[in-house]
Amino acid sequence: MATANFVLYLRSLLPAWPLAILTSAIAIYLYRYFLIGRQIAQKRRLVSLYRSASLRVAGQNPQSGHTGEIFRTAAHLYDHDLAILGPDSLFGLLATVRTGVGQRGLANDLLHSPDREATIERQQAIEQLVPRNTLREQIHLLGVTEFQQVPADFFDQWLDEPPPLFHPAYRIALLATTSTYLLLTLAGVLNLAPWSILRLNILAVLAIQSAIALSIRKRVVPVLDASSRLANQMEMFRDGLALLQAEPFTALRLVALQRRSREPSNAVPLLAQMQRQFTVVEQRTKNISLVLSLFLSVGTHAAISIAKWKRQNAAAMKQWLAAWAEFESLNALATYAYEHPENIYPEILPTGTATFEATALAHPLLPHDAVTNDIALNGITSLYLISGSNMAGKSTLLRAIGLNAVLAAAGAPIRATAARLSPLTIGASIALTDSLAEGKSKFLAEVERLHAILQASAQPRPILFLIDEIFSGTNSLDRRIAAQAVATALLRNNAIGALSTHDLTLTEMAAEPTLHAVNLHMASPDPADPLAFDYRLKPGVNPTSNALAILRLIGIDVESSRVAEEDPGTQTTSLEDPS
Repeated sequence: MATANFVLYLRSLLPAWPLAILTSAIAIYLYRYFLIGRQIAQKRRLVSLYRSASLRVAGQNPQSGHTGEIFRTAAHLYDHDLAILGPDSLFGLLATVRTGVGQRGLANDLLHSPDREATIERQQAIEQLVPRNTLREQIHLLGVTEFQQVPADFFDQWLDEPPPLFHPAYRIALLATTSTYLLLTLAGVLNLAPWSILRLNILAVLAIQSAIALSIRKRVVPVLDASSRLANQMEMFRDGLALLQAEPFTALRLVALQRRSREPSNAVPLLAQMQRQFTVVEQRTKNISLVLSLFLSVGTHAAISIAKWKRQNAAAMKQWLAAWAEFESLNALATYAYEHPENIYPEILPTGTATFEATALAHPLLPHDAVTNDIALNGITSLYLISGSNMAGKSTLLRAIGLNAVLAAAGAPIRATAARLSPLTIGASIALTDSLAEGKSKFLAEVERLHAILQASAQPRPILFLIDEIFSGTNSLDRRIAAQAVATALLRNNAIGALSTHDLTLTEMAAEPTLHAVNLHMASPDPADPLAFDYRLKPGVNPTSNALAILRLIGIDVESSRVAEEDPGTQTTSLEDPS
């Protein structure tokens, strides 16, 4: 009898086993499905990473798509003139960063020159990062999707906004009501007390909890709104700092960044703590979570925790963000160095005589076959007077000097075969234009820029000035006098630089011994074809003119017209029969 009952009991259990097996199989399948889906998504992102890198290396699509224009500041001494930010810019070439914070770090490093020690430390850090392709892949894979990003100032706004204050009694009261509600509900589920009694008690507890939550709702809602937009970003930031901390760096700059990410306390666990609160905020309105969050006041609990975290860690988080911004900038410059192994790290000379010397210097934004030139600005030659016609390449040469100086100051390799330079402040007047909005002419804009460069030259750090077509809005005599006055004032302050012009009267400045200037020119090497430019610097003053050749390009033959004017008999203007 007992055996029969046992058999019946086993049979009653049999239908449950297939169901359990099926449920387990479905759970395993779904887990594997989502895991494989995530792996496929990551592989696609890596394919995209290397496809973009291949196009950059081939010169087919060198720009990253980021312009950095939101980081532009008014009246910067060289940003607009050298195309540091904006479309088709140096920033666009280098901005292989993952976050908006990283973009800001890169822009800052390109717009501000550090001292010699910092530049050398940055060189060492970049050299150590160059071979770490795996690290670059991990940084690229941060976040759920490739397009997950917020502007750099979003964290700033959140951190700068003072968190609301909540009296500790609110947290204690909410914890008490939530705990009581859970205990009463559990008692009912376990049949420890009748629901008829528990129901009234539960309703009373919920009423008290709701009253507490409603009394502080105006302070809670803004916290929740801001937090919901930062949830994924905080996770990406935390994981990025974890990558930074895990690397076995020895370069002083990188070790210092690791240390800053752990001060005044370790960023990673604290960010993970905040991330859990953000996840609660993000999930509380989804599906069944909405019901639970209402009964348990999940949003209010999270808001109180987030406000407390901000009060305790906002200042530290700003330091962590700054460390990550610089690290991403260094990694972006290391990516550039890895993709351009032909570039070299310049020797950074001690502060003293202003120096910029480079062999086979080329413009970093031009194709691989760009023309190169040798530059030697130092204590012997302080000023280049570069003459030449339009389109000869003078402005491009000035930008090549300036952009490579910017790269060198940031610690990156430059586009040359050899180079040495001292720490320099850069000032450029190359791409100034009229501004209708500001009611400012090009001439006035140039005067203001030159004044700013002169002021900068009075600082202890020497200045490298690059000026294209100086005072082009005035007559030749005044232009000559004013240009020499500006050059003399700059060189008196240990400056070095280059002035380009197509006004040959300015080349007479080279005769002034105090300027330490030399005349160079850029022109076609073929006298028969004045437009066949080779874009190379040549000694002396430009001996040719291409104005007539340019006019012929647009269909105006000045020489023929001149001959016709001098010999009217060559023209047939009469309609009479000559016979």
